[in-house]
Amino acid sequence: MTIEKTTAKPFELSLQDGALAALVLARAIGVGGRDQLVQFLEPSPALGTDALARLDFIEPLIGDMVAARDGLDAVLDMIGATVTPSTIAPFYMLLADYIALYGTASPEEMRLLQRFGEAIGIDRLTRAALDSAAQARATSLT
Repeated sequence: MTIEKTTAKPFELSLQDGALAALVLARAIGVGGRDQLVQFLEPSPALGTDALARLDFIEPLIGDMVAARDGLDAVLDMIGATVTPSTIAPFYMLLADYIALYGTASPEEMRLLQRFGEAIGIDRLTRAALDSAAQARATSLT
């Protein structure tokens, strides 16, 4: 009897699911609640009309992965594999906007943005500009 060796194909996310995973990752470190994430997603044309339905699948998956040893790195690698050169800035901007709206600019949030930027291949100068733009959009003038 011969045992055939096979290797499992790594789990892959679509571009939209990668963006959702990034937002869920921010929630995992304490940025916003489920209601705020849903409120953020509802008007977002970038993620498509079924973003909320996909969130029900992505949220427990990412939560379980992040809780595992080296889970954050695995999630960042998985998300990084979904981006293309033309989607790097919008991907980062989506996460930066969410954190600017619902975060507190804590060291954990800033570290997540840094690690996320590194995972998707965006340089420090561009990250700083996009972070500033997100902060400006989130700032109330009243």
